[in-house]
Parts: sequence; C-alpha cells; structure tokens
Amino acid sequence: WVVAPELRCLAGDALAAEMAKAAPQIALVGPTPQNLQVNVLGVFLKRAALVNGYPSYTKTGDEGIMLWHAGQGWLIGAAADLGQNRGWVSLFDGCLRPEASTVTWKVWVDAEWVVAPELRCLAGDALAAEMAKAAPQIALVGPTPQNLQVNVLGVFLKRAALVNGYPSYTKTGDEGIMLWHAGQGWLIGAAADLGQNRGWVSLFDGCLRPEASTVTWKVWVDAEWVVAPEL
Repeated sequence: WVVAPELRCLAGDALAAEMAKAAPQIALVGPTPQNLQVNVLGVFLKRAALVNGYPSYTKTGDEGIMLWHAGQGWLIGAAADLGQNRGWVSLFDGCLRPEASTVTWKVWVDAEWVVAPELRCLAGDALAAEMAKAAPQIALVGPTPQNLQVNVLGVFLKRAALVNGYPSYTKTGDEGIMLWHAGQGWLIGAAADLGQNRGWVSLFDGCLRPEASTVTWKVWVDAEWVVAPEL
C-alpha cells in the first residue's frame, strides 16, 4: 500500500461544489498516433443531464458524438452508446471533470487502446488561449488531383463570429466562399451552407485551428473525398 495524500472523499455540499466546477465548454486537442480518431476530437459542450453520475457532453456541430463517463473512465463515442463502455477515445480516470485529469488519453486502434500522449483536454483560460492562437489570415495552397476545386483555395480571413464553437473564415475577394468546422472536420464550402457538413474541400480533424493540423486535406470529386497530399 502506497500513501496517496491528495485523495479525498467528498459528499454533500463539497461534492456538489466539485461537480459545479465542470466547465461549460471543453476541447480535446492534439495529435494522435497515425492521426487516428482525430475527427472525433474538438469542442464539446456540457449537457444539463448527468450520465452515470458524471457530467456529459455533446460535440459541437455533430450531436451524434458525445463524451461521458462509463464507470472506469471517460469515453468519446457514438451518442447511441451513451453511458456504455465503448468508444473511440478514452481517459481511464475516475475524476469528476475530464479537464482536471493528469492521466494520458488513449485512442482505439486495431482492437486495442493505444496511448496518445499529446492529447490534452482544455477548458477555461487554457481553451481561450488556444483559440486565440488562430491566425487572422490563412491560405490554403497547393495542387489537387486533376486540379479540381483549386478555384476555392487561396487566402481566407478570420471572422469575429465562431461557428460550431470554432473560428470561421471568409475567402478574400469572394464572400460567397467560407471555411468552417462542421463537427468532424473543417470544410471549404458555400457561405449559404455555413456550419453544415457539406463543401468542396475538407480536413477531417477536430483541431481548433486548421493551420495546426497534420492531417491530409481532401477534395470532393465524383461524389467522394479524394486525398490531396500536396495541399
């Protein structure tokens, strides 16, 4: 037996006060092994309902993805599996708030949990600081397969308004083309579709800033997403 001097047993007002510290918005960010499961990372909003006695969260832009505690740890998984012990990303810790944990996150790869040491759960000032790093001007450049969709590439300016909890951008010279995050990834699409899961160019990554991603961009060609490795 090894002494754990910082462990505490809470009840009543003390427990309620600790639960109340759960941030209304958190974000799980950072690279994963082989960039696996990065599409389910990103910004999550706390729900009013507890699950298994813990706070629960819905992913912004995609209510089909949720975060909950399943008894032995936190899981990001399908909303249909809410509360159950299955998912794509995990944190095996009994902590009451995922952002308070010092345990390493893991991702589900080939039927086993693989450590993802660079994943971080941000909230409060740390999340605000990360969001503030978004550049005021970005540019998406490079050739695409058969030069498809190159007309929507180029320079984008960050807007004041967030979309689905993420920065959003307008193409310089053409306000009818925008860049936003739709839940599982970034999309360049028509301004009329702002916030929705449709577009011509994509980056399936939950990262808070498109310029920070290491995932490969794709372009929409003949009703499917095609890798554009040089973008």
